Amino acid sequence: MTGFAAYIGIEIVEDQEPSYIIMKKLHKFFIPIELFLLFVIVCRYMEDRLMDKLTHVTAEYFKEQEKAPLVPVNAKAAEQEEVKKVALTFDDGPNACYTEELLDGLAVKEVKATFFLIGKKVDESPEIVKRIFEEGHLIGNHSYDHVNLNEMSEEKACEQIHKTNEAIKNVTGMIPEYLRPPFGSFKKNLDSDMNMIEVLWDVDPRDWSVKNTGKVVNRVVTNVQDGDIILLHDEYATSVAAAMEIIDILKSQGYEFVTVDELIFE
Repeated sequence: MTGFAAYIGIEIVEDQEPSYIIMKKLHKFFIPIELFLLFVIVCRYMEDRLMDKLTHVTAEYFKEQEKAPLVPVNAKAAEQEEVKKVALTFDDGPNACYTEELLDGLAVKEVKATFFLIGKKVDESPEIVKRIFEEGHLIGNHSYDHVNLNEMSEEKACEQIHKTNEAIKNVTGMIPEYLRPPFGSFKKNLDSDMNMIEVLWDVDPRDWSVKNTGKVVNRVVTNVQDGDIILLHDEYATSVAAAMEIIDILKSQGYEFVTVDELIFE
């Protein structure tokens, strides 16, 4: 005992009870140790409580995430800003001078359009029709001789439609499903022995009449709305140039160009 007492700095006094003195000194010696141990115990306790709380919060979070539907980031963006769509359509082709120039421009701008073809011109320029089809554009029927179907007998009107469908099928292997009657005039309840979807238009800049690129562009971009079908003709250089400008302007405004079937069955 005397050695240990000397080690911890206890001086043994003869007239005092050694055990009492030693216990007193030991108590003072162990106070910092006790406080340190108490600190460690408290820290461990707080750590355990914190971990329990963190585990609970994490479990609740993942539980809620499992309930929530998985929505891709791009879908969320689409919900916030829905894409506006329009369809470019071209009547009266194919044109031996301008249709291929138009196709070149559409390819560069990565735009698909809809072409309503005249049967007689299909027979005259099958290679152009083949290119339209192979490049992914939609082909529709615009009668064989560009006639007013409403002014013809039912038999003659049906012949115009059938003859054009056959001309297109001979080139593409496909019978068109869509019909745009010339002048927008169609005989009601016309029995052509096949189901065809009539497609008219929403925006008509009368490009065939004005033959002015700037006026055509202005008439389209100031009147077009989401879901509209734009009517143009691939028979004029001014119309081809206008189409390219219309694409650039409307794309900059957030429009996407699609074929008419995408608008009809959206």
